[in-house]
Amino acid sequence: MEKINNKEIIDVVKFSEDKLIFVQKNPLSNSSNFKPEYYIINFSSGEKEAVTKKAYLLKKFGQAYEKICKTIADYIQCQTIIFEDKSVLIVFPNGQAGLFGSDGELIWTKEFSYNSSPVHSLAEDNGAFWCVCTNENCVIRYSADKFALDIRIGSKDASTFSEPHFVSSDEENIFVCCKNSVRKIDKSSLIVSDVEENIPYLQRYYRFKDVSIFCCSDGLYFDK
Repeated sequence: MEKINNKEIIDVVKFSEDKLIFVQKNPLSNSSNFKPEYYIINFSSGEKEAVTKKAYLLKKFGQAYEKICKTIADYIQCQTIIFEDKSVLIVFPNGQAGLFGSDGELIWTKEFSYNSSPVHSLAEDNGAFWCVCTNENCVIRYSADKFALDIRIGSKDASTFSEPHFVSSDEENIFVCCKNSVRKIDKSSLIVSDVEENIPYLQRYYRFKDVSIFCCSDGLYFDK
């Protein structure tokens, strides 16, 4: 793996077919606070440059980002999906969720949970989306029309997923970050298999074309 960045990555948003925007955590001196810094990177070449906060918010929340960001308390910690009708689903790490219309108006709020444990993270899947329930060692697919549980894979007593904490997707697979490893679910067959093992301090994983992107607590890594 090639290390691209030395700071903790706190969000990643796809910009185009060969570029992504990442937000790095820049701790402030003599304080527990930090300043977010925004960069765009070409994951084919590894070249990166600073990008505006506006560009990041536009890609993450869509055209109505200003109105949406006035409603939510934290625009970085949440994850989003922009659906075909331009509505925006937002889910926070504690399971709190909201659906916004294409005009930025809040349609509903709810809590995603399974067996009283929070369900969080988001990965799109052709009219559905996947989330993780870390406490229950499972991954859950919801329908995007009714936002109801559709499929669950794994359980608290099973070894399919160990402490899953993040999901992402490409055209064919759902990728699940577990404790120091990445597993994948084939979207068509729902077969679960390994992608990477023994990745210390793994926080997020993305796959773009033939490039794997690892976000760890000590920085951003690429693997071609």
